[in-house]
Amino acid sequence: MTGSAAGEGLAVQFDRHRAYLATVAYRMLGSHADAEDAVQEAWLRLARTDVSDVEDLRAWLTRVVSRISLDQLRARSRRPEDPLEALPDVEAPAPGPASRAETAERVSYALMIVLDQLEPDERLAYVLHDVFGLPFREVAGVVDRTPAAARKLASRARERLRGGGRTSRGDATRRQQRAVVDAFLEAAGAGNLEALIGVLHPEVEFRIDEGPSGIRIVRGAPQVANGATRFRQGATRYAFEVVDLGDQLGVLSSQNGEPSSLLLITSEGDRIVAMEARLLR
Repeated sequence: MTGSAAGEGLAVQFDRHRAYLATVAYRMLGSHADAEDAVQEAWLRLARTDVSDVEDLRAWLTRVVSRISLDQLRARSRRPEDPLEALPDVEAPAPGPASRAETAERVSYALMIVLDQLEPDERLAYVLHDVFGLPFREVAGVVDRTPAAARKLASRARERLRGGGRTSRGDATRRQQRAVVDAFLEAAGAGNLEALIGVLHPEVEFRIDEGPSGIRIVRGAPQVANGATRFRQGATRYAFEVVDLGDQLGVLSSQNGEPSSLLLITSEGDRIVAMEARLLR
């Protein structure tokens, strides 16, 4: 086979796995653009590598894309790692199409907004094992850990995503956070501007993802309250659900059962100090 013909054959094989690789990268990175970059980099690495002795190209490419994604996540991460022994084991859901589909559906939008909740290695172990069903011996090779350590990473990710592992003081804090979020939603739904301002910190900052237009920032309780009131008045066809994101609470908005945006809420005491709205589609 000539070099050109071999290259064409490799390209055909890669294209056969491209959609799957893009899904793997997207579930890890939460960005279609970043996922496409990771897939393109995987193709470049494949083109430069002799894979004549590779028995399972899909598995090989999964490891490459995962490693590229992990490097991106580590570059983003600013949080120190906790000891793996800090949290108890949390079992993965029972294997099977239904549980995999349920997990994948959650990850398809929820993982996008918990980038700062999980360490890169935790996230990769969780996605590769719980969503895509890779055994921990393969996950271990990607994160440069033992299979036991990879299992612990996935366990810790499950615990954090479920909002578990909090002390009684943490539970009290979460109840206070929930009370603040409920008060915000009630005031916004009723159009009660005074109550809204009362639940917002005077210097609250609201970051709004407007898609291709970029990020718009609104500062100050009166300005944020006015915007929230106008949004709720025009959002009569949306359903709103408070969701637990591990380290904070959010409000998921859906239309016809499809998640459309998520409002991340950061509170201190009985006031909201920051909010961030992210588009999910």
